[in-house]
Amino acid sequence: MRQTKLWTHLLLTVLLAACTRETPAPMALLTEPAPIATTTLRLTNEPGLTDEPGLTDRPAFTQVPTVVPPTPAQPSTITPPTAAASRTPAPSPTAVQPTPTATPVPSMPVAVSAGPVLVHETTLTLATYGYEAAFQATEPDDAVYPYPRLIPEQVTPAEPKDYTAIVLENDYVALTLLPELGGRVYRWVDKATGRHLLYENPVIKPTGWGYRGWWLAAGGIEFAFPVEEHGLNEWRSWTYGISATGDTASVTVSDVEDRTGMTVGATISLDAAHDYMIIEPWVRNTTESEQVFQYWINAMITLGDNRVSGRTRLIFPTDQVIVHSTGDESLPGAWQPMTWPIYKGRDLGLYETWQNYLGFFVPQVTEGFVALYDEAADQGIVRAFTPGWPVGTKLFGPGTLPSWLWTDDDSTYIELWSGITPTFADMTTLAPGDTVGWSERWYPVHGIGSVTSATSEAAVALLPTESGAEIGCTVTAVTAGTLTLWVQDEAIEAWDVELTPVEAFHTTWTRPGGSEGPLGMTLQDEDGQMLIRTGTAP
Repeated sequence: MRQTKLWTHLLLTVLLAACTRETPAPMALLTEPAPIATTTLRLTNEPGLTDEPGLTDRPAFTQVPTVVPPTPAQPSTITPPTAAASRTPAPSPTAVQPTPTATPVPSMPVAVSAGPVLVHETTLTLATYGYEAAFQATEPDDAVYPYPRLIPEQVTPAEPKDYTAIVLENDYVALTLLPELGGRVYRWVDKATGRHLLYENPVIKPTGWGYRGWWLAAGGIEFAFPVEEHGLNEWRSWTYGISATGDTASVTVSDVEDRTGMTVGATISLDAAHDYMIIEPWVRNTTESEQVFQYWINAMITLGDNRVSGRTRLIFPTDQVIVHSTGDESLPGAWQPMTWPIYKGRDLGLYETWQNYLGFFVPQVTEGFVALYDEAADQGIVRAFTPGWPVGTKLFGPGTLPSWLWTDDDSTYIELWSGITPTFADMTTLAPGDTVGWSERWYPVHGIGSVTSATSEAAVALLPTESGAEIGCTVTAVTAGTLTLWVQDEAIEAWDVELTPVEAFHTTWTRPGGSEGPLGMTLQDEDGQMLIRTGTAP
């Protein structure tokens, strides 16, 4: 029996390489669910099991040009700290700083009001395995130096641990950041529906994935730097600072990364008028040498109940993706192109059709948005950004892999990535004294059935039916205007609408006789400004 179970573990380990490609780690961490307070993490230690199947022939690293984003991609609001950041917050004056800084807020609870935008500090208690007790120092010839490896057998049982949590909220959404776990956005709540949109792992547990050969699948939105996959410093404490100006509030998290010496960070903001959070990742080279790096943000998403519904629709405005890894032998292998969303008659855009794991890059997202939408819950999220910047978009789903590989219950997630390089096989450089960053707007959507197109102002669904179409529209701020349906280039119907982020517009349209042709839709505000256009609309 024990031998059979061991071979089962080994087979699953080989299959789960979905998150790594040629990881330089010599070990894999495996554990079955067990009572947190009483059972230690049971592991296997088999050399080579963390190497992803099929990726031995991956492309060599490609040096892409030095990062020079388009002008709109570096908004003036990106203000990285001017001082080196420490990984342990220290006391500071009680006043909130007028701009993001590396100085953390006081250790005592504090509430900051910027009109309807609130920020406060609290404590979040999470079951946490004793992974730091299992750290093994590395030498300069180790691929992950100066970061530690992990000795699986020395990981101690999970126990409750308190983490500093920063809550940032307005009338529409509430965010919770955990500075001590890489500055991640751990929680994102849509107040209109009450649904938690990010994966919140109930236990902080090391897995056998990642560049170091271990990774904390803690959930939320993590910042992965300066290498591919989940980076090197996502597990440790980042410094944080709070800014409040008028009706806007933000939290800046940052870390001085040990390998490059560069300061990496992100500023997460809310304003009173919109339901989107603004995420502004940035890197500043404070060293005297040019540095080579990658920078990705990884959102682990569930759209509610801490589980991914099979009816989740994966929406990427492209007709081709590049496979990074898969355990599904019916799909193309690593680094091969694949049609999207339909491949050989199979709708891969619907998560319930997946067999085993799949990860892929989206090489060209020309429309400036991607989205996920749970058709069963009528809930989704949109990521809106400047078309072409950042250049990297990636999705990974565990598919049918067992959840005990990353947690101690049956919770699941999907990873949605964006990055400064096109793929994990590409690197870029930053000159001494330079700073680079980008801006994205992430917002919840509900009540519209799906997402056909989206901008930072609105998302629409135009879903053809046998008799006409299902039509939905939602906005990121209170908007009065006109929603117009087009057949070819002719306006066939229009609705005067007064929309809010809380109440979406949805209707069923029946096509009148003689109005044949493809459909389009536009939304203009009361001043005539075009907020969104999709389909054949002129």
